[in-house]
Amino acid sequence: MSSKTPPKHPSRRAAMKAALKAGAYVAPVVIAANLPTTVNAQVSGPTGTLTGTVTNAQNGQPIAGAVVTVGTRTATTNASGQYTLTLVPAGTRTVTTTATGFTTRTDSTSVVAGTSSAFNTSLVPASFLTTGIAIVLNWGATPSDLDSHLVGPNNAGGRFHCYYAARNPVSFVALDVDDVSAFGPETITIGQVAGAFVPGTYNYYVHNYSGSPAFNSSNAVVTVFSRGAQVGQFPVSGATGTASLRYWSVFTLVLTAAGGATVTPAQQFTSTPATRGVEDPLPPKA
Repeated sequence: MSSKTPPKHPSRRAAMKAALKAGAYVAPVVIAANLPTTVNAQVSGPTGTLTGTVTNAQNGQPIAGAVVTVGTRTATTNASGQYTLTLVPAGTRTVTTTATGFTTRTDSTSVVAGTSSAFNTSLVPASFLTTGIAIVLNWGATPSDLDSHLVGPNNAGGRFHCYYAARNPVSFVALDVDDVSAFGPETITIGQVAGAFVPGTYNYYVHNYSGSPAFNSSNAVVTVFSRGAQVGQFPVSGATGTASLRYWSVFTLVLTAAGGATVTPAQQFTSTPATRGVEDPLPPKA
C-alpha cells in the first residue's frame, strides 16, 4: 500500500513573492509613533461663539498672536488683536488667554447657544510683573466711563489718591490712561521704592462717572496681578447693594515691604467712596 506525501505549505516569504508577482500584495502603511498629530475634538450639545479683542493692559494697544482657549477650542488674535472662537459649549465657561511676553489670564464668561457673545480681555506684560502689582479694570459698552481709584500710603505719613485727575500721585503708583469710551482697560500699577514696596493698606474702588446706566449693566471685572501671577478677580456681578449707586468698593490690599500681598474682597456698592482721597467732590473732566 503506497502512501502519498502531503503537499508542503509555501513559506510566508514565498507567498509574499507569489503575491507580488500576481500584483495582489499591498504593502502595509507604517505610522511612526513619535509623529505629531492633530485631534479635532467633537463638541456635542448647544454651542455659541465668542468674539472680542485682546489688549495690552498697560497701554490699551492690541496684542497680535494671543491665544484664547475655552476647553478644547482655541483661537488666535490677528494683527488688530481680534479673534473669533466658534463651537464653544453654551453655559458659564472658563477662558484662558495667553501671549508671548505677557502673564497668563483666566476669566469666566457666559456663552449663549446660537449667538455670538462679546468677550474682551487685557494682559499685563510679564516684564513688569516680576517686580510690581497691576490692577486691571475691563468693562462692556455701557456705561461708557468707569474710573479706577486707588488710595494708599504715600511713604510720608499720609495717603495718596490715584485716579484720572492725579494719574501719578507718587513715584511708585500710576494710572495708565483714563478711558472714557467704554471697554477699558484702565490699569493702576504699584511699583517699588529703592527695591521695596511701600507697606500698608491700599483701597481700590470704581466710580461710575457716567452715572447711568447702573453698574449691573457694565459686565465690569477687576483683575489683580502680583509678582507674575493672577492673584484675584472681582466681577461686578458679585457685588452687593444697590447697583445704581455711584461707587463700587472692590477690595482692600495689605502690602508688605517684601511684596507679600493679602487681597480682601469688599464687593459693595456705596454712595460714597470706601476711603476718601484729598478731593471731595471729584473734579469734572475737561
